[in-house]
Amino acid sequence: MKTFEDKFKIAAILLVFMALSCETTNLEQLNDPSSLTVDSADPDLLLNNAQLQFVDAIAYNEANEDGINRRASELARMQHLFGAYTSPNTLSSTSIDRLWTRMYREALQDINVLIPIAQDRGLQGHIGVAKIIQAYALVTMVDTFGDIPFTDALQGNNNPNPSVDDGQFVYDAMFETLDEAIEALSAPDILMPNDLFYNGDAEKWIKAARTLKFKMYAQMRLIGNFNTEINTLISQGLIDSSSEDFQFQYSTTASSTGESRHPNFALCYDADGVDDYMNNYYMFLLKDDKGFNDPRLRYYFYRQVEAPPVGDELMCEGDPGFNFCYIGDFYWGRDHGDDDGVPADMLKRTAYGLYPVGGAFDADNFTSVTPSSGAGGAGIFPFMLSSYVKFLQAESALMAGTTGNPRTLFEEGVRASMSKVLNFYPGQVDPAFAATQADVDNYVDFVLAQYDAAAGNEAKLDVIMKEYYIALWGNGIEAWNNYRRTSYPSDIEPSVVVAGNFPRTFMYPAIVVNTNSSISQKQVTERVFWDANPDVLE
Repeated sequence: MKTFEDKFKIAAILLVFMALSCETTNLEQLNDPSSLTVDSADPDLLLNNAQLQFVDAIAYNEANEDGINRRASELARMQHLFGAYTSPNTLSSTSIDRLWTRMYREALQDINVLIPIAQDRGLQGHIGVAKIIQAYALVTMVDTFGDIPFTDALQGNNNPNPSVDDGQFVYDAMFETLDEAIEALSAPDILMPNDLFYNGDAEKWIKAARTLKFKMYAQMRLIGNFNTEINTLISQGLIDSSSEDFQFQYSTTASSTGESRHPNFALCYDADGVDDYMNNYYMFLLKDDKGFNDPRLRYYFYRQVEAPPVGDELMCEGDPGFNFCYIGDFYWGRDHGDDDGVPADMLKRTAYGLYPVGGAFDADNFTSVTPSSGAGGAGIFPFMLSSYVKFLQAESALMAGTTGNPRTLFEEGVRASMSKVLNFYPGQVDPAFAATQADVDNYVDFVLAQYDAAAGNEAKLDVIMKEYYIALWGNGIEAWNNYRRTSYPSDIEPSVVVAGNFPRTFMYPAIVVNTNSSISQKQVTERVFWDANPDVLE
């Protein structure tokens, strides 16, 4: 069986091969995929590279040019936002070029090439998996940008300037694509690929497809009644345990030819120290919001120094416009929008912890991060976990009346999150600082009491979404989706600078509007079709 490193290397070779057939700098002016003959392409390599490029578009983290997750995390206050929403350091059109090219020119193009090859060879497993990745990619792009190229996209020189389709149209097409994927994966005696998510487990892929459909319907709650569709999917079976979680597993391998560590680890666990600031509000939620530490606190965040920031390290001190400035106990972060100068504090800032990036567990070590710290970057990107599904079911049951008791589902979501985090590389956890079952039970009792005391469904939903938000650490995309749909958590931190209009969608990347005459730049106030939330968000 191929290891992750093997797959990464052969996928990198394939990337070079594919680049030769797509040499133009205009990402839509791709050479005709038919130039790859059926005999010359390896379906396994095509599928693995599509998966790698899909993950990269979502998750990569670099200075001023980042994947969807980084930008969404900033908008959702899971990570520090430097300045205004569309400043050069945040969501500018040039900072998101790479995610678009990775998604269209690499992931979706590889799938476009793969599917007819797999059809010719009768590879139903490859077809099913490829169509699920295709659907997840396009749904995420709709959620991120709104209207996107779809019908006319990936036609090479036959249509070098594809126009955009309405997001609702793309969603409807992806429902059909997911049904086709499930049908392909349900065929008897199929040959499954050795893929990078479920290692060829058809049943888990089918559950992932159903769960993506459920997420799409739940996301559209404000624009229609989809109870019948949701209840059918629940009865058929969704992701329900950690063994079925839809997540991408990174390794500890770091090399110039193939970085396969978690991107947040690779950026923030090197000799220079931590590049990213944690968001003070998000750390406060786990440290102080309930009057006691969240059991996940030491797993989420790692403190490098046993000292508070002072002087130039804390330029916000005494400024009444700041919400937190410094939350205490040596948690070095920044408020939302804080654009003060950056001091030489990279070896002092609070870092990503053990979960989910594969960093270090905080056992009051107070030592600087290194490339060998913790789990060495062998973290995960949590696309859709069983805990997320429970929270979404709780929302749907409470607000739309779908199957299930919302309070029970809410509790199951909290407990599933705790179990996932507290059992993440247990060998890296110092038993003296590990969370206990009593800690978990105390936390669950507290939030259930909050739920019970909440007056009305909206107030109860606020409690659910706040806990979902905390459980989402590592996945800012779903946090941003939830905030746009529900406006919760209602106590989310306002910006400490004049940040501009809150992005309901990303603007189009510069590489798109500069090379495609059919697409004009849009405003971040334009909404994705399912966003019927009338609230003005901050």
